[in-house]
Amino acid sequence: MQPRPKTKSKRPMIISIIIVFVVLAYTLLVLLLPLPALKSSFNSTTLHIKIPPANLSWPSYGEAAVGLIDSGVLQTNGNQKPLPTASVAKLITALSVLNKYPLSTGEQGPFITIDATDYNYYTTYVSEQGSVVPVYAGEQLSEYQMLEAMLIPSGNNIADSLARWAFGSISNYTAYANNYVKHMGMNNTYVSGDASGFLPSTTSTANDLIILGAKVMANPVLKQIVGLKSVDIPNVGVMKNYDNILGSDGFIGIKTGNNNQDPGVFLGALSVNIKGVSETLLTAVMGAPSLETALTSTLPLAISLQSNFKDTILINKGDVLGSYTQPWGGTIQAVSKSDFSLFAFPGQTISLKLKLNPLKMPVKVGVVVGNVSLQTNQFNTASMGSVVTESVTTNPSIAWRFTHPLSIL
Repeated sequence: MQPRPKTKSKRPMIISIIIVFVVLAYTLLVLLLPLPALKSSFNSTTLHIKIPPANLSWPSYGEAAVGLIDSGVLQTNGNQKPLPTASVAKLITALSVLNKYPLSTGEQGPFITIDATDYNYYTTYVSEQGSVVPVYAGEQLSEYQMLEAMLIPSGNNIADSLARWAFGSISNYTAYANNYVKHMGMNNTYVSGDASGFLPSTTSTANDLIILGAKVMANPVLKQIVGLKSVDIPNVGVMKNYDNILGSDGFIGIKTGNNNQDPGVFLGALSVNIKGVSETLLTAVMGAPSLETALTSTLPLAISLQSNFKDTILINKGDVLGSYTQPWGGTIQAVSKSDFSLFAFPGQTISLKLKLNPLKMPVKVGVVVGNVSLQTNQFNTASMGSVVTESVTTNPSIAWRFTHPLSIL
């Protein structure tokens, strides 16, 4: 029987066709598929921009600070080394007592019976030539009246009596007060020995006093009291406030202080209208040669503070805000399309939100790729600026396309 002739296998041909097809398909894919969108190093981030400090009329002595009741400390001057607070420490006493025994405006609160210890506080401060409010054993004063007598005629004895009533002893009070000031962020403040600030070992800085002032003015009861020019104390009569600039140039408080170690301390608050917005500014001076000097030098400081609020450019047109890295080499920078400004005080740190979107290829110059925005604050409505490309994208080489398929597919 004759053997059948062998037929040639078609498998090699089929494999060759498949290979050619795959190579052709791969070539077409890597050459014709659109390039992927470029991603920036972040989708969104927060920019913290520090405005250069203002030129203020700072006192030539000691240390000082200014702030806003809503924004805290804006700027400081001097070493910010702890100095004796004198009677400004009574504000810490007032806040501490109201934390334990809160009052609403119009309330008198509980009545406190003056005893022999309270009378001894009075006679001791008289002998030491401290500021006092006369008391006698057996009389009663309300919590509110005690706060008035402590803050307006600045009764040292009243401060100690009020602290002892609220906390059981002066030592209990000072322990509470030192924890309290740290909780408020007054990290360079120390309360020592009494509740009145008479002792020079009770110290603070102008920076910390701005924090204290914001807390006081946020309390409706204390804001009402520190704005009084005088008070009528039962069994004593009318006693005047030592703050002789109260009511002038918008000043609405807060507290004076002086002792032998620091003759002039003043923590002030003034109500102003800025860009149609009612705002409370805060000033603090320490280390003045006299209380009168502390008060008078606060006036030009306050005036210069008001005049420095203005429109400030935070981001200039063309400022680089982000970038896109091309996998095949090169960078596309994202820049501000225009100047971005807001109404603010020099020295503030402003937080802006920056968002960048993926960048679709190809890209021309000036394509909007994101935005920078500011939320509404007390002086500015919400605003937004565009971020655009500064240059065009480049195309990868054919060799790069063939060797980086996973970057395309």
